[in-house]
Amino acid sequence: MKKVLFIAVVFTLLFQTAAFAETKVGVISIQAILGRCDYGKDAAAQMKAKFKPMQKDLEKNAAEIQKLEAELKNQDLALKLEAKQDKQREYRRKVRDHQDSVAAFRQKFQMDSQKAQQPILEKIVKVANEYGKKNGYSMIIEMTNVVIYVADGVDITDLLVDELNKLKKAGK
Repeated sequence: MKKVLFIAVVFTLLFQTAAFAETKVGVISIQAILGRCDYGKDAAAQMKAKFKPMQKDLEKNAAEIQKLEAELKNQDLALKLEAKQDKQREYRRKVRDHQDSVAAFRQKFQMDSQKAQQPILEKIVKVANEYGKKNGYSMIIEMTNVVIYVADGVDITDLLVDELNKLKKAGK
């Protein structure tokens, strides 16, 4: 009985010391890091250059659709029934094609964005791990809708942006 009581007291003391140990928590925003670090800025510039021609085509198609819609409204009374129906079919076809093109553009853009961000996210995780170990953090949490309050000094997003920029300047 004395041994059981002794073991219980030892475990209680051990767990109490662990509970009183300093816990250092850091919070980061991956979206902010992606937007502000040099890797993210380069990826965004590449994506913009790649998708700018496609976006211009979509804008051109939208302008054509608006022009056709205006023609339909202006010529509504002047057109014969058959000609009016042909113009309406052409308008609906162009609108449907445009909507399909916009959906395909968004899907391709999202897939390419994820592909471009993947190596950057891996670097962020690596830098966060190294930074956390080096500076004695117990954990580093990604800020999401779940985090409601963050005390000053807990958000280390800017510090990780600096670390990533140093890594990029070093050519890694």
